[in-house]
Amino acid sequence: MEVTFLGTGTSIGVPVIGCSCPVCTSTDRRNKRLRPSILLTLQGRNILIDASTDFRTQALRAGLNRLDAVLFTHWHADHVFGLDDIRIFNAYQGEEISCYGNQETIRQLRHIFSYAFEDTQAGGGKPRLVLQPVETPFDLFGEKIIPVEIYHGELRILGYRIREMAYITDCSKIPESALGLLKNLEVLILGALRYTPHPTHFSLDEALEMIERLAPEKVYLTHLSHAFDHEEANAQLPPHTTLAHDGMRIRV
Repeated sequence: MEVTFLGTGTSIGVPVIGCSCPVCTSTDRRNKRLRPSILLTLQGRNILIDASTDFRTQALRAGLNRLDAVLFTHWHADHVFGLDDIRIFNAYQGEEISCYGNQETIRQLRHIFSYAFEDTQAGGGKPRLVLQPVETPFDLFGEKIIPVEIYHGELRILGYRIREMAYITDCSKIPESALGLLKNLEVLILGALRYTPHPTHFSLDEALEMIERLAPEKVYLTHLSHAFDHEEANAQLPPHTTLAHDGMRIRV
């Protein structure tokens, strides 16, 4: 399985509009972070996790020419506002694209993108989607997808485990009931917003505590704010833990 980091930034991206801090003005391309999303390529299928606000740019950068399904962690803008841009894949492939998420995410997608589900004009002006609510493990193209319920502040959202990889972003708490689903991982992709505490995201210290508890073989940190200079922050991280960056590709 190949994982492409399409975006590793937080909801406002990096550089931040109007900010002149050293990270936002850095020439290091690893400090340029689009909104958070990854692409999984396995068994000849492309599965997107979250359609970020920057999806069009991300798809062009990645040379994406086919999309088979979308898994949503939750319905906040930085994770869903690129959904309209998948309609080009409807046109290329001549088929609807299935989108998976918890009940609240599916409800919100129907509201945010209501035009896509109304019987209005024909043609290519809107995405053709099949919304699939999920709560328990399910089969997708012969692969077992395990939803992992976590907390984003008070909001219950999903992470996902596929094979020996798990993607957990926008997380401030992993309940005891979910910890067992995240054991024996080869790769953990985990959100770590900044150095200081935040009410709805892990700080770096909180993420590192969770990593120590779960003991995966390798960790990539994502959903990164402009608090982190890539080179400086990486030098301070423990072994087998690194900051992800846009465009990074790994094999699991």
